[in-house]
Amino acid sequence: MQTEAFAEYLSELDGASLTALLHKRPDVLVEPFPRGFTGLAQRLSDTHSLADALREVSRDAVVVGQAIAVLAPSATVTGVARLLDAPETAVREGVAELCARGLAWTTSATVFLPESLRAHWSEALGATKPVAKLAQVVLADDLRTAVAALGGDVDGLRKPELITRLAELMSDTRSIVARVKALPKAARRRLDEYRRIRFGYFGFRSGDERPANLVGLVLLLNGIPEVPKEVAVAAWLAEQDFALTGRPEIPLSGADEDVVGGSAQAAAQEALRGVTTLLDDAAANPVASLKKGGIGARERAKLAGRLAVPEGVVALWIDLAHAVGLLGKTGAGYVPTAAYAEWRAAEPGSRWAKLASAWFAMDHAPSNREEFKGDKETPPPLFVPSKAGLMRRALLSAARSGGSAVAAGREIEWFCPLHGYPDDQRADKISAALREAELLGVLAADTLSPLGEHLLAVPDEAEELARRCAPMLPEAPCSVILQSDLTAVVTGQPSLAVARLLVAAAVSEARGSAGMWRFSPASVRAAFDAGWDSAELLAELRAISERELPQPLEYLVNDVARRHGHVRVRSTRSCVVADEATITEILHTRSLGALCLRRLAPTVAASSADTADVLAGLRAAGLAPVAEDESGTVIVESRHEHEAVKRAPGGSGRARLTPTELVEQLAADPHGEPVRVERETDTFEALRQHNGSLSDAELELLADAVDNGGDVRIAYSDQTGAFTIRNIQPEEINDRWLESWCYLREAERGFAIAKIRSVSPVP
Repeated sequence: MQTEAFAEYLSELDGASLTALLHKRPDVLVEPFPRGFTGLAQRLSDTHSLADALREVSRDAVVVGQAIAVLAPSATVTGVARLLDAPETAVREGVAELCARGLAWTTSATVFLPESLRAHWSEALGATKPVAKLAQVVLADDLRTAVAALGGDVDGLRKPELITRLAELMSDTRSIVARVKALPKAARRRLDEYRRIRFGYFGFRSGDERPANLVGLVLLLNGIPEVPKEVAVAAWLAEQDFALTGRPEIPLSGADEDVVGGSAQAAAQEALRGVTTLLDDAAANPVASLKKGGIGARERAKLAGRLAVPEGVVALWIDLAHAVGLLGKTGAGYVPTAAYAEWRAAEPGSRWAKLASAWFAMDHAPSNREEFKGDKETPPPLFVPSKAGLMRRALLSAARSGGSAVAAGREIEWFCPLHGYPDDQRADKISAALREAELLGVLAADTLSPLGEHLLAVPDEAEELARRCAPMLPEAPCSVILQSDLTAVVTGQPSLAVARLLVAAAVSEARGSAGMWRFSPASVRAAFDAGWDSAELLAELRAISERELPQPLEYLVNDVARRHGHVRVRSTRSCVVADEATITEILHTRSLGALCLRRLAPTVAASSADTADVLAGLRAAGLAPVAEDESGTVIVESRHEHEAVKRAPGGSGRARLTPTELVEQLAADPHGEPVRVERETDTFEALRQHNGSLSDAELELLADAVDNGGDVRIAYSDQTGAFTIRNIQPEEINDRWLESWCYLREAERGFAIAKIRSVSPVP
């Protein structure tokens, strides 16, 4: 009945209002799509969907929602205002916010909540009944005592009049709240026990003594204490401050617009440089992975040193690169994926838009990750459940239009009341959000930058965000100055060609706004080993340099080129071929004794060592050998750039609609198919057979992911009984196991279907 009423309300919304609602509830836009308004009402009323939406409402809306639950099933704006002693205009604003998110609806003058949300918010009342109903089975003497205790006149009143008088006294909510607040602590605890425990089953027996100061507030039903609903409501109101305060005023930051724009642009360009440098470095030197996955603290410290940034910044770059699909795991470690080349070649606005959108949508704070299981961290880029993302989005939204982000952080309890963090952790998450926003150019000088304003306007539309931000993020020119001391100073973001040239022929000595690279005989020789020749290398160096090629660098390249290949190593395990004098020198070099070289001919020496070991030994002795195959052809030692095959979230079979598209579908088919028809599949029945605790909506979502591909988020109970949150891509059901790709472990994993505690769409 309630679903039908909610569906009717949704069907009566105009297109703009329904589209706006769906923008706030994106999980219902994921396949399988709701069929008709009844299907939409069911999806919006799903427990997990409600939980996600509820986290983003304001404090006043939460208070209004709780009051609606308390007064259900006859809650009205006037009734809520009277209960909370608040202006009706403030209550209407709270109701409007709940309705705008699909968390409430109105029929005539009555406000309704989805049943699971109503039950959750009214749980504090316990199993209580209105006094008028409860008093029917209470002895007249006890009613007389209760009325007298509340200050009523009982002379000559019979039981019906006593019931009426007691109901009148208890309808004065403010008076009952004052009485509850005045109770001693012991009596207050006893009252809470009475209203939260089902009497007669959990510790209370007929004849249990009722504290004297609870007379009038607690009635005796066959000798068992019972709390009327009116008193339970008063006790609930007395527990905390339910005053509606209205949206806090966020003062303007007063920052200069030019300063904000310039600082944000510089930070965004530096963020792009940082992520690009990290991935360029990982292509040549894979980042070591822990056995459980992720990049450990020691490896992050090494990266921070090489990239010349703090460790917290490295963690942010790692998480961003992984979230966008640019960094993946292989047997060698974490390396760029195939998508990196396209991203690197794109315009700065497009690259920044993808990073910023991914950061805005993240659940956690990359620079302040939660620690679980004995304070052991979950290293980046592994998924970690967190409410930090909710606080980040609420904080930035509160600071729009020139507001102070720091001031918005101080008011986060109003903008994001359900974050659940204690004071110290809340402060850490706010600090992390501000710091990360500044690093990305979303904030500058305590103000949301133009880049940040665009991000909040179109957070889920990276292409549109890129278009808007393109004028603010022009291509940063790359400048390379080759110096006579065999160093190269690089400013700006190196192009892919410049980066590959420097990685091939030089060694990085410093990173930052200006990078420093050094050429040496060993680094130039490495370029020749990778297939470059002197003419090509010198031509490329001249092409990237803003000055004439320094003579010392040209001499270095030509000198190494003359020596390169003078000594050749053939893979006959192994033969060294050179002129007679050089072979003699090699045979008499003490450091090469471990190679056990022996002369086969005046110009040939042999070794029992592997070709690679002979090459390494000769190079360590100051020679510049090259490798040959059995025919004497020089082997080009390609410097392999590692690339990961990234399993992208959001499998190919899982589709999403835009809010406008779903509104159009609902308008064309408002009734849709019955949901039960959609669920009658073999996969759905197989899942239900192994797990009877999941709801039909959860089973339907999981079955669709198995049949059509796509991602879901599950809460899973592991072998120890501990809960873990996993984003998975289900593949097939194997007996009682769900074979899936696990994004946390970046590997195939089997999950016992019976141990899946909940299923929800991946945000």
